[in-house]
Amino acid sequence: MSSWDQLRTELDLWQSEERIATAWWRDDDAVTVTPELETILAFEQTYKVPLALAVIPASLQDDLVERLVETLDTRVLQHGWAHQNHMPEGRKKQELDDIRDVDAVVADLRQGFALLSSRFGNRFMPVVVPPWNRIADDVVAAFHSLGIFGLSTFNARQSAEPYKGLLQVNTHVDVIDWRGSRGFVGEDVALGAMIAHLSDRRKGLVDPKEPTGILTHHLVHDAATTHFLDNLFSMEHSALSWLRIPGVFPWQ
Repeated sequence: MSSWDQLRTELDLWQSEERIATAWWRDDDAVTVTPELETILAFEQTYKVPLALAVIPASLQDDLVERLVETLDTRVLQHGWAHQNHMPEGRKKQELDDIRDVDAVVADLRQGFALLSSRFGNRFMPVVVPPWNRIADDVVAAFHSLGIFGLSTFNARQSAEPYKGLLQVNTHVDVIDWRGSRGFVGEDVALGAMIAHLSDRRKGLVDPKEPTGILTHHLVHDAATTHFLDNLFSMEHSALSWLRIPGVFPWQ
C-alpha cells in the first residue's frame, strides 16, 4: 500500500467516526516576492488551501506587502525579528533566546510587531513563529505585554494554552530534509508524519483539537517538494478540511 493509500485509509477512519481531520499550512522565511513564493501562492489560489506566511520583519520588502494585497486567504505571522542566531557555538540555533536579557528580546519582538501590523493591517495576525521553532519560556511569558495571542512551533503541543490568553498551534509535517539533502524529505517520510499525527489525534494520544500542520519553506523547495505539495493540496477527501488561518488562531 502506498503512503497516499495509507493517508486515505486514516482519513477513512476519521470519516467512519463521523469526525473531520482539520489541517493547516504554514510557510516560513518570507521577505520578498520570488518565483518560489509565486508557486505556493498559486497553490493557495488553485486548491483553496489557506496559507499562513511567517514573515521576517527586519528584512521585509515592499513588494511582498503589495503582492499579498492581491491574495484572498493569506495571513501574515511574525517570524521573530531578523532570523538571527544568538546562541554560542555548540548550542542549537535560536533567536528568541535565553542568553540575552529578556527585555532585549522582547524589544526586538515589539519592533517587529509594530512593523508588520502597520504594513499588513488586518492581514497580520498577532502570532509569533520563532525562528528554528525555538523560544525561551521567559520570552513567551512576556507575550501578553505585546498584544501577541498566538505561538506556533513544531511537534504536537503539550498545552493549547501555555499561558493565559495565549493559544499555541504547532506544525507537525516538515517537508524539507534539513539534516540531509536539504531537499524534499520524501513522500513516505512526509506522509508518514502526517498520518502519525492524525492517528494520534484520533486515538487521543495527543491533543485531538490541534489541527495537523504542514510546514514548508518556499525558498528551498526543489521540484520534488513542489510536486508533492501539488499532490497533497489537490487531494480531496470528505474527512479532510484545510482551515482558514483565523480559524486556526481564533482568539483576537
